[in-house]
Amino acid sequence: MQRSHPTRGHETRTDAEVLGLDVPELLRSGLPQDPKLYAEGAIAAALAADRLGVLPRSITFLAEIVRRGGLEYARSLPEPLPEPEQAALVRSWLDAAAEVRWADAFEGGDAVARWLDAVAVVLSSRRSQTS
Repeated sequence: MQRSHPTRGHETRTDAEVLGLDVPELLRSGLPQDPKLYAEGAIAAALAADRLGVLPRSITFLAEIVRRGGLEYARSLPEPLPEPEQAALVRSWLDAAAEVRWADAFEGGDAVARWLDAVAVVLSSRRSQTS
């Protein structure tokens, strides 16, 4: 009897390789239709956010803003995150997501909020493993 390996069929990448992914482009091309792009984008986004010291709760809060106020409202915030570099990072994600035709419809905004929640979970998990 052959046992399945948990990573069989899954590609593994280093942090450097994942950080090389273009998160805004992944959002434009894969949210939410392609689960692989959705997941890869969330992991790459979490790594980039971690490098800038973004707290998971900040991403969760931004997800709630998108969920309740819509994507366009979140994009209009002068400071979506506290530090300028952090704000520029998430603004690039929000702007890319807004380029998708259906993004500001209810389902689209909710999909963006769920993706941001996924980013926060990955970021939180990563932080808990390194502390």
